[in-house]
Amino acid sequence: MADKWDWKAQLALAHLGQTELGKIIGLDKAGMSGLVKKMIAGEGKTASDLDKKRWQDALDYINYRQEQFKKEA
Repeated sequence: MADKWDWKAQLALAHLGQTELGKIIGLDKAGMSGLVKKMIAGEGKTASDLDKKRWQDALDYINYRQEQFKKEA
């Protein structure tokens, strides 16, 4: 994910909010916000293995939801 605008666009395409996605991967609002900042603004440089796994889980779920909406259209 290149920047926060790409992130927001991907969430919108999946019809998801950041807080909702956080709940799905087991993070509260603050935890999800921190993960997004770490992975986008910080480019994942300080991310732990758990952060990287959660981030990948989030991206996978976004892709899944986007595919579901494409099939329904």
